[in-house]
Amino acid sequence: MPGLLVLALAGMLEASTVRFLPLDEMAVRADQIFTGEVVGIASQMNARRDGIFTFVTIEVDEYLKGGRRGVLTLRFLGGEAEGYRLTVPGSPEFHLGEEVLVFTDGGAGRIPAVLGMAAGKFRLGRDPVTGERLLERSLNGLNLEDSTGARVTARQADAQGPASLDALRRIVREALAAQ
Repeated sequence: MPGLLVLALAGMLEASTVRFLPLDEMAVRADQIFTGEVVGIASQMNARRDGIFTFVTIEVDEYLKGGRRGVLTLRFLGGEAEGYRLTVPGSPEFHLGEEVLVFTDGGAGRIPAVLGMAAGKFRLGRDPVTGERLLERSLNGLNLEDSTGARVTARQADAQGPASLDALRRIVREALAAQ
């Protein structure tokens, strides 16, 4: 795009740091957990024209926590609008037609956001042999830290998570039952 200006947060960040939450803790903290298909993506300048927000619309198939079937819109900082781009490292990336599982934060009186930035968004796929629904997430642009401030690598984070949607459903059910 000719003449595209790039806005940066805190002097050209390369990564955002978030506290790593195991999936059982994410399940407890999340206001909603759901699966669905991305049916819309739009970015726009905010009213003060000093930031850009992206809105992702998802046709919800199943709620594992909270909500009801239908369409849900998420909002997060960053995107491209009116010739400007605002990049926030660690923000989740969504694509039209993509099947996703998302943990959200907020929603009571406001548009929900993804809990834990990219750590709260999974792409759903299928095992070509068994047809089992599989989970995959990208932690690009995120620095993860545990509750003591020690670094958690993407490999360590993914090793603690399930590879399948059925396994994640069990984790969510057990975490919510233990509350």
